[in-house]
Amino acid sequence: MADEAIQTGMSTGITTRDWQPELRTLRYFLCVAEEKNMTRASERLRIAQPALSRQIARLEADLGLPVFNRTPRGMELTEAGEILQRRAYAIMAQVAQAHHDVTAHADRPQGVVVVGMPPTPGEFIAPPLLARIKAAYPEIELRFIEGFSNALESKLSQGEIGLAVMHDAPMQADIVTTDLLVEHLCVIGPCGSLDRESYPLAEAADLPLIMPSRPNFLRVLVDKHADEIGKELNIRQRVDGVWHLKALVRNGHGFTILTYGGVLSEVQNGTLEARPITDPRVEWTLCTATKADQQRKKAIQVVEAEVRAIVGGLVEAGIWK
Repeated sequence: MADEAIQTGMSTGITTRDWQPELRTLRYFLCVAEEKNMTRASERLRIAQPALSRQIARLEADLGLPVFNRTPRGMELTEAGEILQRRAYAIMAQVAQAHHDVTAHADRPQGVVVVGMPPTPGEFIAPPLLARIKAAYPEIELRFIEGFSNALESKLSQGEIGLAVMHDAPMQADIVTTDLLVEHLCVIGPCGSLDRESYPLAEAADLPLIMPSRPNFLRVLVDKHADEIGKELNIRQRVDGVWHLKALVRNGHGFTILTYGGVLSEVQNGTLEARPITDPRVEWTLCTATKADQQRKKAIQVVEAEVRAIVGGLVEAGIWK
């Protein structure tokens, strides 16, 4: 009900079109929500506390319901306040991206480019990418967002990121993709646990597996191929986080199925090992993705080119396969 009240203003007769808060008011609201204290928020914003209190009171009056509970411990968000907080963060992200889009139109590549990547391969791309951009394009500011492909797809569509490195980018008319490499899924186990050079998918499916839950893109891909050969995955533990998943495998709780790139650092460190899955080979394409209206921007073009060069160099050196 609180969500509906904020979106439609039905409880007060205020329509969405009538409610036009200033960005400054939303920024003040977010600061108070983060600090949970009016005094600390006013100090951080460098405005007088009475003025800040009036802004919050006016916001609540406009909405027709409270966004904070005043308690002895400080300012606690109400249910409506939590909804507004989520919406306000999204609005601020859109405004920031609008600024990035404008500044990226300059003749010399400059401005902010927000890059979204999964945890891996992000750990191998982000450090050299930042070093290259700092050296060659000091007027570009990189910002990194970590997330899995389904989350990155949403952020890309909403304009919260300018460039995504992801698996299986959405096939949409307004999304432009460039393939980086085709990865093959592997059985992953603790060092010394895999005694074969490769594993048929039917045998990999029978191992005690630790896997993410659906609708994780990787899980959907593995399930699809297993269904095609009439096998059901022997899942003993579900984990929706790549670091926790790898930690459980590393400590002997089971096996998993990931790309080689997903365990590259662990293989190099000797804590995990990987063997390719065959019969059939399960392929997963890693690519860059950007919205069509962003692709023309010079800053995004040079960042994407550097990503391609970094991945290509790792593949050529035999590090990523």
